[in-house]
Amino acid sequence: PMEGIEKCRYDDILGLKPRGLITAMIAALGYRAASDKYATTPKVRFAREQVVRHV
Repeated sequence: PMEGIEKCRYDDILGLKPRGLITAMIAALGYRAASDKYATTPKVRFAREQVVRHV
């Protein structure tokens, strides 16, 4: 998730309000750059059950 987003702007751009939806969070997706200096560092991954809560 990213911080400092303008949720209302996302709502407007994506047309969420008429559908009764709001922006809760955003996440960057894509491919790693070939020059990414962190590509070989160890990563921490949590189980989905620890991160996602269905409401």
